[in-house]
Amino acid sequence: MDRFEHLKSALENVKNEEAFMLEKIKKNVQASSYLTFLQNYLLLNALSETFLKNNYANAKQYFYTYGLVDEYLINKFDERTLDYGIDHLSYVLLSDNIHLIQRYADLSHSSYKPMVEKGHSTPLYVLQRIMADDWDNVKRGIAIMDEKTLKKNKPLKPDRDFYESLLNKDADSAKAAIYQLLKDHKKRNKYKPLINEFISTPALGYTKLAWLKGMELDIDHPLVPKELLPFKPLDKYEVAYDFLKE
Repeated sequence: MDRFEHLKSALENVKNEEAFMLEKIKKNVQASSYLTFLQNYLLLNALSETFLKNNYANAKQYFYTYGLVDEYLINKFDERTLDYGIDHLSYVLLSDNIHLIQRYADLSHSSYKPMVEKGHSTPLYVLQRIMADDWDNVKRGIAIMDEKTLKKNKPLKPDRDFYESLLNKDADSAKAAIYQLLKDHKKRNKYKPLINEFISTPALGYTKLAWLKGMELDIDHPLVPKELLPFKPLDKYEVAYDFLKE
């Protein structure tokens, strides 16, 4: 089965589950778990709109809804998404909704700041500070990564180098870091079956962030679809579910 048939099959398997998940969320029955399942449903649809239908506007709407669910999980359930959320942040960036992106830059759960200081959640913190143009704290976060994070997690070195490249407005270094992440794709995305057949995170998210910051990197790789890189917000974004309107 090729990747397109794989995606069609995965969507077919979940197409009737959306209403069931929403009912569980409404009744607050294992809501946190069902919200995570709902995000997988949204992501599959975003991939379908991008790669099967070439409807990038619809894809952005799905990425937007995905980000709203992230926001809901963190604010309502104190979910620790930000401890493993580089991929999540990538999807938020792909929505092109600047208001959501700005809010996401300030999201935090109750144990987030201590984790950042220990070097565990520092990469996402640095990304948030880049999104907020808070360059002094970008420098601070990179320093924490150098002192603590990389001693425990050496494979994050390309991430650290990418952050510094944005700080220094160095496009060549940014491209080198992204190509290293693409080289490491199988290791970095091994727990993302199907998704890893279409996109490579964080390489795609980082490239998108660079474009948002005025650094239009030319990354020639099928797992970094060029159609998603230009910043083209929708005229209107829909809040798809009633629980997100609370």
